[in-house]
Amino acid sequence: MFLSLRNRLILVGVLMVAAIVALIPRNQTVRERGEDGIMRDSTFRRNPIKYGLDLQGGMHLGLELDQSKQVSADPKKDIDLALTVLRKRIDEFGVTEPVIQKVGDDRIVVELAGIRDPGRARAIVQKTAFLEFRITDETGALDRAIPAMDRQLRSMGVTSAATPTAGEPSAVSQLLGGDTTKPAATDTTPVVGGVLAGLIKPSNSGVPGEYLVSEAQYPRVDSLINLAEIKRLLPRGVELRWGAARESVGAEFVRPLYALEATSMVTGANLVDARAELDPLTNAPQVSFELDRAGGRKFAEGTSRHIGDFMAILLDGRVQGQPPVIQGRIERNGRITLGGKTLQEAQDLALTLKAGSLPIPLKIVEQGEVGASLGADSVKGGILAGIIGTLLVVVIMIGYYAMSGVLAVIALGIYVLLTLGALAMMDATLTLPGIAGLILSIGIAVDANVLIFERIREELRHGKTVRLAIDEGFRHALPAITDSSLATVLTALFLFQFGTGPVKGFAVTLVVGILASLFTAIFVTRTFYMIWLQRNPNMERLSIGRMKIFTDAKYDFIGMQRWAFGITALFLVPGLILLAIRGFNYSIEFTGGTLVEVQAPVGTDVGKIRASLDAAGLEGAEIQTLGSDGKLVIRARTAVKGADADNTQATTDVVRQALDQSVGEGQYKVGRSGSVGPKVGGELRQQALLAVLASFLAVLAYLAYRFEWRFGLAAVLATAHDILATLVFIALFHFEVSLVVVAGILTMVGYSLNDTIIIFDRVRENLKLHQKEGFVSILNRSINETLPRSVLTHATTLSVLLALAIFGGEVIRPFALVMFFGVFTGTFSSIFIAAPVLLWIETKWPGPAARGTRTVSGGAKPLPKAKQPETVKA
Repeated sequence: MFLSLRNRLILVGVLMVAAIVALIPRNQTVRERGEDGIMRDSTFRRNPIKYGLDLQGGMHLGLELDQSKQVSADPKKDIDLALTVLRKRIDEFGVTEPVIQKVGDDRIVVELAGIRDPGRARAIVQKTAFLEFRITDETGALDRAIPAMDRQLRSMGVTSAATPTAGEPSAVSQLLGGDTTKPAATDTTPVVGGVLAGLIKPSNSGVPGEYLVSEAQYPRVDSLINLAEIKRLLPRGVELRWGAARESVGAEFVRPLYALEATSMVTGANLVDARAELDPLTNAPQVSFELDRAGGRKFAEGTSRHIGDFMAILLDGRVQGQPPVIQGRIERNGRITLGGKTLQEAQDLALTLKAGSLPIPLKIVEQGEVGASLGADSVKGGILAGIIGTLLVVVIMIGYYAMSGVLAVIALGIYVLLTLGALAMMDATLTLPGIAGLILSIGIAVDANVLIFERIREELRHGKTVRLAIDEGFRHALPAITDSSLATVLTALFLFQFGTGPVKGFAVTLVVGILASLFTAIFVTRTFYMIWLQRNPNMERLSIGRMKIFTDAKYDFIGMQRWAFGITALFLVPGLILLAIRGFNYSIEFTGGTLVEVQAPVGTDVGKIRASLDAAGLEGAEIQTLGSDGKLVIRARTAVKGADADNTQATTDVVRQALDQSVGEGQYKVGRSGSVGPKVGGELRQQALLAVLASFLAVLAYLAYRFEWRFGLAAVLATAHDILATLVFIALFHFEVSLVVVAGILTMVGYSLNDTIIIFDRVRENLKLHQKEGFVSILNRSINETLPRSVLTHATTLSVLLALAIFGGEVIRPFALVMFFGVFTGTFSSIFIAAPVLLWIETKWPGPAARGTRTVSGGAKPLPKAKQPETVKA
């Protein structure tokens, strides 16, 4: 269908239009429930691509345990448990790479990027989400207790009439904080038969233990029944709980009140899963849940004893909907109906239930907008570096490949458009690790074009016509492009599956970018050539550049393996010893440290403060604006060598000294300071390691399928060498290991694999074309033939990284330098490590079906145990 030029242009045009539409900012209206329970429409400006906290900042919340609602026996333990629950909730909420940190022993700081509904986010963070299942009281305990309650109220000065006794404020007025000299408007009607007897009416629904209270009297009744003197009059084993929402009875609004058994059959502690869905019969939202085995057993025992009884489902002490009748034994699965709620509210309930309940309610003590964690100076520097790097890529491609380079640059422009459009459609959040994935995919897109152009040049040198050279160039380059791209996609998928936070952000943008680069390099660039050939059908010369780099190289790379291994050993051995002695220099993101809030003059130069902090020994400190009135949040590691991470005073003193230098004495005010926990810790390190190991196995399996297991093992060992070398490089220069540096390491893994696979793909091709040639000669031939591509691809990538290192600022520079070294060592290992390792594996475990009588050295001596096959395996 897409073989014709017309259909190709239609497809490219449709995808470009779709990407442009996705990138157009627009207003979006959402329906949300306010704090008063009323649904309202809220309109906001929808940006096409969300940016993470590191690039643009986001919503900042300071949370503390609400001791007014529930007193904690062990606040330290409860704040740690609340921290764990909040991490789970926000992960379910879908916020990419949030910051959730403990500050001191009594506060949690939550920072969320890309929040378009702050009210919803606050509700999810604060909801206690304690789930219970209780049987409604069938003994009429409340009916029998109400007369005694009314007598107690009269003795306290609350009469059957709502008006208090002359000269005496009523207990209700004191409780509700009303005017003690004038009765409230709702208190003017006398109540016959006692206070509670007149306000609490039995329901006609047939549900035992269900009562109704006028919505206007709901606050008053709630205050009365929660008096300690009144609660004592309820029979033991019975408690009163309100319904979650008001109901309408005729023209009046009422609030359900339930008398329930005090003991829960089962609680949300046994919950393992919760899902929001629509009831197929009523189309009303509901939440289906699943309990663990222990909870299932308890629930089954409880429900089997109460078949025919009514069971109330409580969330945070409120009954959700009308209690259903237990029709039969219920084990691990059930559902919660949500009358009057929206599907989004059901989804929020499901995610909070799945994350677990908070030990004590949280209150918001601080709220605002926080600036980018990288700092505005670093973001501006990164943008400048990106522009300069892009211009360098354009100059290199056009300067080396002439008009064909122009086509490649246009295709790269379309690639960037499609990638950003896809990220916008996916509602993805772009962070610095994500940008690292984008840089890697741009490098792969450039690499694909370079591979194609070099193949076309080879075919032209062989005397083929322009049209045939283009066809053959694309055909021969396709296997290498496909294999390297799919191997990198496999790596990214495993990073996404097993990784967390920045690792997932890196993986998402990498996969999207690779798919877009495959399309633009193979399909779009080919379409441009078809247009060119259609306009010039008799073209005899193709404008693909006259410059030549290592075109006819004949270096003996395999012969240099001893030197290469020696250089590697000289670098790795001392580096590993130093690494074992000194360890890594982890940033505050991994170690925690001190958080200091500073009130500085509006417009204070953040870059100046960062330089002063670096000079004072607090390298890698994060500086964020909080609001627009000059308030800053500084996160820094401990200032005293060997001190604990909670050495707050020492670090705060060093911060003051740095502020004296950069802002001026008396020009600022230090507010709250406290120890702050790590943003990420052992979990990220373990998950990243697991992701890399799993991706290695996946690449090994893929290359074993596409080539042989020997190729896969050699590629994995070469990549492992690159990771080890990069870690040694980080340790030698004592770079801070931050999330930014982690992104650089992951990017290097992709580059290393890509390099090695392209060389191995040429080895596979040459094994078929030169069956009488020795394996050493095949390896040397393949490396030399791909050398122009390696030099040019890495020149374009290194130019971007060099621009980032020079212009990107102090925060981005470590990322650029780590990637710069990673690209360099990836090139080195694919030539001097991967190929000799493959040779060694081939010598130890020869592949007779693939090698035939081919010798290792190129002479007459065959490989050990080699057989004589009739065909050569591809």
